[in-house]
Amino acid sequence: MRTLVWILVWIALVVVAGLYLWRAVRVAWGQTTALGSELATASDRLAQVQTQVDRLGEANDRLDELAVFGDPVVLRRERAQGRETLRRQGRDNRRRALPTWARHVDS
Repeated sequence: MRTLVWILVWIALVVVAGLYLWRAVRVAWGQTTALGSELATASDRLAQVQTQVDRLGEANDRLDELAVFGDPVVLRRERAQGRETLRRQGRDNRRRALPTWARHVDS
């Protein structure tokens, strides 16, 4: 009788351990499947971004040299010219935006 009880206890332990392992394997399989689908989505998004970067890179090939490596005097002169052009455009825009009665007589 004792032997039968011990055999039943061992069988119960093996069944419980098997069920526990089966559940752990199913959870791991589900997580692996979810990870695979996330990786596929990320790969698709990366491909889309890469094509956009390639398109933008082709459009931006006119930048031959970084400003950091340029001559500071030339860069400063170009910056001053650009600022003066923007000032002139702003002044012209403000002048055009004024109503007729507020404009200078000689303009």
